[in-house]
Amino acid sequence: MKTPSASRAERTGQKILDAAMSSLLAKGLKRTSIEAIAALAGVSHMTVYRRWPHKEDLFSDLLSREADQLFAHVDRELAGTGDPQERLIEGFAAIFWSFYDHPLLAREYAADPATTLRVLTVSSAPVFDRAIDYLAARVAGLMTDAPMGDDEARRVAEVMVRITHSLLLTTLETRPFTTRDEVAAWGREHVGWILFSAE
Repeated sequence: MKTPSASRAERTGQKILDAAMSSLLAKGLKRTSIEAIAALAGVSHMTVYRRWPHKEDLFSDLLSREADQLFAHVDRELAGTGDPQERLIEGFAAIFWSFYDHPLLAREYAADPATTLRVLTVSSAPVFDRAIDYLAARVAGLMTDAPMGDDEARRVAEVMVRITHSLLLTTLETRPFTTRDEVAAWGREHVGWILFSAE
């Protein structure tokens, strides 16, 4: 059971993240100050600095929160998809497209690609680890004929996450995909073999 102070701290953190999202979407990372985010959240700037000493830390945590919300959305969206391969491909497409087409990520990459790429690489461990945990828990259940052990499911999940991450990093500049369906088609051609041999 959470203590009242922990619950209050969590609510304050969410208010700050909400304020940061609004401010970053409106002004971008370079033109947004911690002081402005604090004012919008209704807290002191020291409250923000204690938790996020750098704006890039705040940006990274915003992406982590977006990832958590995305994973929950993908689970709901794919709940009715019975075919294991289609669940894998559609899940891959949904996760990739949500980051590729995210307004904050697209805006920041256009304004400051070097900082955005640094956040997506150097500071990406929390999102990366969440993604592997999320996918490993679902990959094992996809293989009904020959269930995977936890270690094997985690290895497969890490490969899938690394492919998704690499594809994101290498397409933010060129923007080769215009729809999520195009991402799913790419996945069917290039990713499906990781779990399923060709019939």
